[in-house]
Amino acid sequence: MRLPRYLLLRPSGYTFRLVIPKHLRRNFDGRGEIRRSLRTHDPRLAHAWSGALLLAYHAAIARVEKTGMAWRKNEDDELAEALGLTGGRKPKDWKVTHASGHSIEMPDSDDKAADLAAAMKATKLLADLYGGAGPLANLPAPSVNDAAPPPGPPPGVHICRTDQAVEFWLKAELPSWKTPTRFKTFNSKLKPAGDAFAGFVKPGTRLYTIHRSRCAQFYDHLMAGGLARSSAANVQSYLTRFFKWAQGAGYYPDDKTNPAAGHIRLTAADKAPKRGTGFQAFKTEQLRAMFAPDAFAALPTLKDRWLVVLALYTGARSNELARLELLDVGPDEDTGIAVLDINNLAEDKTTKSDASIRKIPIHPDLLALGLLDRVEARKAAGETRLFPGNLLTQNGPAASTSKAFQVALKAWGIAPRGKKRWGFTRSAPPSSRKWKAYPRAGVSDMSATT
Repeated sequence: MRLPRYLLLRPSGYTFRLVIPKHLRRNFDGRGEIRRSLRTHDPRLAHAWSGALLLAYHAAIARVEKTGMAWRKNEDDELAEALGLTGGRKPKDWKVTHASGHSIEMPDSDDKAADLAAAMKATKLLADLYGGAGPLANLPAPSVNDAAPPPGPPPGVHICRTDQAVEFWLKAELPSWKTPTRFKTFNSKLKPAGDAFAGFVKPGTRLYTIHRSRCAQFYDHLMAGGLARSSAANVQSYLTRFFKWAQGAGYYPDDKTNPAAGHIRLTAADKAPKRGTGFQAFKTEQLRAMFAPDAFAALPTLKDRWLVVLALYTGARSNELARLELLDVGPDEDTGIAVLDINNLAEDKTTKSDASIRKIPIHPDLLALGLLDRVEARKAAGETRLFPGNLLTQNGPAASTSKAFQVALKAWGIAPRGKKRWGFTRSAPPSSRKWKAYPRAGVSDMSATT
């Protein structure tokens, strides 16, 4: 009698073996196959039990595919008990008893044709009964002639490997990250997050089979590897975008909640900077030393000097100031007060959030230093920007000034305490402090032409 592929003959007797589909193996504790000793050397008995097990496991796999629930470790034993596969038996005994009480029993025979017919009869009986008790009670009982439905995607969902889906998503996202600064973020954060997720769940995993538990395991894996909780929250936002795109593209069921969202919620403590890190404010005596006439000349260009002074008086971010257009500097249409208009109206302009769009009144000291005169001079020269330079650099148009400021700090002998850093965009105290806290010494020398 030729053995089917799911039945193996070993010296200890017959063994049932079923290969688990690759995309479902994580639901079966990572196992690649199911093995169950049939405790018999009788081929008729082995065919009967293996046929029943095959139908039962196919139905169980279909259930796991549909619900995403993991197969419990003790379900194998419960299934074997329900089918009468537990306990010792003599090799010549042929009696298969179902948990419902039904059984089939026949004497041993050397007639191979009779053996096969008896095995088929036992298989049909168990196939009709296996859904009536034990762990299979809630499963439908298919006919012995009906093949179990093959695992597959839900209706309307395309089969796609996770690594391929990530690749398609990144291509779809790329046009939205056109500026050099955003392109840098794309390459340093968005792409690594997608690639790391595909590697964690294994690239060949079908995307539609991934559930919330797998995403949660990925975030735990990142934080166990040393990634800060706030950084893991950023990764979560990227993957949430990925699955939202996948739902729209038909690679993930759109009737399911986004499996990547809602795992990590940052508290106030998570958002607070770590002790001893971040930026620190300059002391008043340090500011006086920095803006003394001789010391201020350590900044090589007029652009550098203006950007540092504007940061001192406004507290604005360096790239917000470096991207100012001439139209952004001058009297406000409604109030007539001279302002700096921080906006994102030009294609190369970016703001950190919608709240960053604002108008900052220009301090009288800046007017006295000739800020509006500079605006008029630039207009007369046919320029449209307040500051020259390449707007499309990777770190933004203020990158060269940031570097020049760090060099100047060393020349001034000013060093940060501990792990905190200096940054000229953080040199200004909070806006609630009065203007008299800012020293004026030295900033009158803004006549350099370099």
